[in-house]
Amino acid sequence: MSNKITMQHVADAAGVSKYVVSKSLSGKPGVNAGTKEHVRQTAVKLGYQFTPRSGGKTRQDGNIMDKQTIVVLLPNVRGQFLDSLYWGRIVEGITQELRTLDASGIVITDQTVESFLSMVDKANIHGFIGVGEIDTGVLQEVSRLNVPIVLIDHDDSLVVSSQLFVNNRECVYQLTNHLISLGHRDIRFVGNTGYSISFMNRWDGFRDAMEEGGLQIVGNDPLCKLRGDTRIEHEVEIGKILEADRAAGNLPTALVCANDAIAVCAMNVMDQMNIQVPDDISITGFDNIEDSYTRIPGITTVNVEKEILGKRAVHMLLEKMKYTGFPRESIYLSASIIYRGSIGKMKKEK
Repeated sequence: MSNKITMQHVADAAGVSKYVVSKSLSGKPGVNAGTKEHVRQTAVKLGYQFTPRSGGKTRQDGNIMDKQTIVVLLPNVRGQFLDSLYWGRIVEGITQELRTLDASGIVITDQTVESFLSMVDKANIHGFIGVGEIDTGVLQEVSRLNVPIVLIDHDDSLVVSSQLFVNNRECVYQLTNHLISLGHRDIRFVGNTGYSISFMNRWDGFRDAMEEGGLQIVGNDPLCKLRGDTRIEHEVEIGKILEADRAAGNLPTALVCANDAIAVCAMNVMDQMNIQVPDDISITGFDNIEDSYTRIPGITTVNVEKEILGKRAVHMLLEKMKYTGFPRESIYLSASIIYRGSIGKMKKEK
């Protein structure tokens, strides 16, 4: 049975008709903005390939034909732990800007060289934007096309590209310093530091603040080595670690989580352990996804302007396409901290 995601799958998942899906994904009028965004986010979440504008022509073999095709490649987010809506919002920013500039593009979620090559006409690719962790083999195949490459939230030493990041290190440094100013001294970082360059940069910011404050960092901390791929798996891992810490009398007073999804897992664990947030422990996240502000209490986090991140990547790529002699560059966009109810002052010991 084929695993290919069809327009009907998107329609069923979004709770709309195929007609609405077709209108939403082609950019044609007749669908309100809210429904259109919901459909597009659902399509990205399922891994459905679609062109971000209606101007490109599609051959019968499925290849996109256009004089100026830009390929947007992101991980297949079905079932991934990192929230697909985070990546979906970035892709939405990319596709919006492509439409505004009347440029043509195709969004692909497949991560194998064979499937990638079967979906595009290499002769018509003029630029490439990678969103998140992209397979090195696919990136190397793209680099052989001798076209500009811009990677969002990812870097690969084997491929010549420009990169676009949020200023992860500085933001988490500020978050951790704020916790320290509230009196917290036993603070732990939560998330697999080897998962991505962004997670590592966030850990670096945490470490910078802790060392500057003269505070001890737990050596070889299992909370920094989470291996699960789903929220349920992460909740189990975090729960086991913190239950052992409680039994040993070593519970932290604050957790700096690598992203909001992990922060939600940590807060669920606190509920299960009957530990009050923020009275007994403070928790922070990163990304400002929907769960961060619908959760009670709301999660203090870093607001990443996801659509702007996507739009900026388009302009980076167009500059590289126009000025081919420009050197590669890495750009770090600033982000802002949103303070919510998940953090509080450290209680004085009785």
